[in-house]
Amino acid sequence: MDTDLEVCVQEVLDVVMGVSRTIRGQMRRHRDPRMSVPQFRALIFIRRQATATASELAEHLGLTRPSTTALVDNLVRMGWVERTGDEQDRRRVRLRLTAAGEAILEAAQTQTHAHFRALLSELVPAERECVVQAMHILRRHVLERTSLEASTQERAER
Repeated sequence: MDTDLEVCVQEVLDVVMGVSRTIRGQMRRHRDPRMSVPQFRALIFIRRQATATASELAEHLGLTRPSTTALVDNLVRMGWVERTGDEQDRRRVRLRLTAAGEAILEAAQTQTHAHFRALLSELVPAERECVVQAMHILRRHVLERTSLEASTQERAER
């Protein structure tokens, strides 16, 4: 059976977007009740981008600089984020999760993991193996390649 490329592309887009929505929904559902969704998204971004700046966060969230500054101020006040200096450029401020911020994300992630564990436990072993293989293929052909392209583009912009 030779699957048409367009069918493959559409299946990946449909399934990955749906799974991503489910993951985001589960993470939001299990976030700390004191935290807004933009604050939660900010924490996830800061965790993923170890050297994140407020400008990068603003771009990711689609917020203005003043709105992002206010959001970060609140995260700092709550004890979830800290501002640190940049070793190469003293004018630049980096954002980093505190232990409390990391713990909040870890709690939401644990609940999301449990949800997916329950969903995927219904698969027979051969189906689970097939899912794992598909994820390895997507990682190798999509994530690793786009990560390499992004870092190449980032270097070229500097």
